[in-house]
Amino acid sequence: MTIVDATIALLLAAKIHGTNEAIKATAKRCAKQLPRSKRDLMFSVIDSSNPLLLVDFLAKNLD
Repeated sequence: MTIVDATIALLLAAKIHGTNEAIKATAKRCAKQLPRSKRDLMFSVIDSSNPLLLVDFLAKNLD
């Protein structure tokens, strides 16, 4: 899995489920499959008090 795959998974979880719990669960699953050097984004989402808002911010600021 790459960081792009993990980001797409987070965006899909936000779109389909729309809950903080679903986004955190997705981030945890993705973090296990990413290389250690690429896990910082997933840990930021997991530790966030409002992951839905964080993923929304990420989606708006993609290149």
